Amino acid sequence: MEELDAYRHGLVSALEGVVSELSKIVAGVPSNAWQHSMGREAHTPHYLLAHLLELETQIFGFQLQRILEEDTPLLPPFDDKTWMTGPYDPGKPAEVMLEEFSHLRKQQVHWLEDLPPEVWSRTARHPCWGVHTLQWWVELQLDYSLQHLKQLAAYPGM
Repeated sequence: MEELDAYRHGLVSALEGVVSELSKIVAGVPSNAWQHSMGREAHTPHYLLAHLLELETQIFGFQLQRILEEDTPLLPPFDDKTWMTGPYDPGKPAEVMLEEFSHLRKQQVHWLEDLPPEVWSRTARHPCWGVHTLQWWVELQLDYSLQHLKQLAAYPGM
């Protein structure tokens, strides 16, 4: 059990570490580069940051809370195409998105640090991914965060 507790502590620490890494990356992107695509089929740095914030706001934060409060809830898939034509605001300043993301992630880290061990095993259903534990969803959240950090860090000039 100690190994599992240590693993979960490391997982939460890694989630928290995303904030400082993202802050460094955002500070390094020139202000005139936020709306420039990173390649023919790639998204802009602004889009990637907005998507990361949206995942934190509408997906992971909301879904993790549902896993805690409901018995095996059915979690909806994220509709990226609808989001692009709907709530995505290409004019929202990167610094504002970073501040919002940082605030939400810090709240979530605090919440996760206080969870009793048995809560990490609560499950949720997803139409594409099946039934998984809260721990799996937190691992997925970290993986998505790290993917977006890698994409942002790959921007020319970073």
